[in-house]
Amino acid sequence: MAASVVFFSGNPQLTAANGVVRPLQRGDSLSAGEAIDAADGRVQLRFADGASMSLQPGTQFKVDSYRFSGNGERAVAGDGVVMTLVKGTLRTVTGWLGKQDRSQYRIGTSVATIGIRGTEFGATMDGSGLTVSTYTGLVEVCSEVGCVQVAPSETVWVRSLGSRPELRSSLEGRGFKPAEVIPDVPVNRQAMPVQQTVQPLPQITSPIQNQQPTYTASPTHSPMTAP
Repeated sequence: MAASVVFFSGNPQLTAANGVVRPLQRGDSLSAGEAIDAADGRVQLRFADGASMSLQPGTQFKVDSYRFSGNGERAVAGDGVVMTLVKGTLRTVTGWLGKQDRSQYRIGTSVATIGIRGTEFGATMDGSGLTVSTYTGLVEVCSEVGCVQVAPSETVWVRSLGSRPELRSSLEGRGFKPAEVIPDVPVNRQAMPVQQTVQPLPQITSPIQNQQPTYTASPTHSPMTAP
């Protein structure tokens, strides 16, 4: 299994590796060789390596090959994913695949390929070509005649297979918005020490009848780490 279906709306369809087409159902998964047509709805996927992806209405998307060993939750040599955005719009937060070795991750289209190194990006493929916008990380878009690296807040457009990728000024690619909802993904939090301040106990000179002594003190312990 490459991915599980987290949510869908409308009437999306799943095409199996043998070509059989059927309506997408709750609890379905997506394996290598299978494709999804979002049709009039939206589909949200969670991949085995922790990646999340949102497919917008009218999107056709296929997983060509997928391998993630899950060894220590990190991708290893031999792992990788190849996908195809036939048409439409997707937005994704990538997982372990491609985080250390960008050759492990590729999304193909009819005009260019998309590679990454740990990132969040959106892509739209339609009659006017491919548009890719980067939100975090780094994306590389390559056509037959050249490659362009797309940094955060940058957008690249590829008009045709024989066209060089062109950087554009607008952050929002055609067909998707930065605020579009996608599945939650695990957040890696860096452990940071929390400084503790210990206040000295007040001197209690005499007990007061029917009243407990009051004082304030912060607990004394080793520095904590953020969850």
